[in-house]
Amino acid sequence: MSRTLVDAAASRGLVLVALLAFVGTAAADDADLEWIDRDAIEAGEIAVRTSIDSGTVTVDTAALIDAPPQAIWAVLTACEDAPEFVPNVLACERIERLEDGRAELFVQTIKPIFFIPRFDYVFRLDYTPYERIDMTRISGAPVHRMAGTWRFLRQTGGAVLLVHHFEVEPAVPIPRFMVRATLRRDLTKTMEALRERVEGRVDGRADASKN
Repeated sequence: MSRTLVDAAASRGLVLVALLAFVGTAAADDADLEWIDRDAIEAGEIAVRTSIDSGTVTVDTAALIDAPPQAIWAVLTACEDAPEFVPNVLACERIERLEDGRAELFVQTIKPIFFIPRFDYVFRLDYTPYERIDMTRISGAPVHRMAGTWRFLRQTGGAVLLVHHFEVEPAVPIPRFMVRATLRRDLTKTMEALRERVEGRVDGRADASKN
């Protein structure tokens, strides 16, 4: 296998760790939203911003979701449903509740592409109900550090601007530009899939209530 394919496979493996580690402790400041194109967001696009700093790759994504924060929260915290809509996630299971339910530990199983074997990793979610979910990697995964945040910003009219901030420092010698490009693509797809799942559930319940 060529060096390019090896690097691509390893990069993809790191991305798969990020995809539904619903995520992190290094949130962007609340005022740091100027990067989001509001017209594009309202037109249904996913906003994306990326950077590389001293080996750490950062990806921010944002989407306008036409659903109450409770509906988004329900999907993000249902880790056991991750394999249904997140590629290469084989399983996700809650292993412990902490601090009277204000935090939880999960174990997730990932099957990357190419030669990288499947692996498990443990992460912690800290909850501020209907405002933010913070994640910290506890163990496993080929990274030195991984962290992120989901933030729920309520908008006029009942929609929510969902902002995801993710940071990763790989523990393997993968070109950071490759990690950034792969994360940008796959985390954008994940945000799209999340929005579709949430809005589909809300629409389905609304239709059921009319019958």
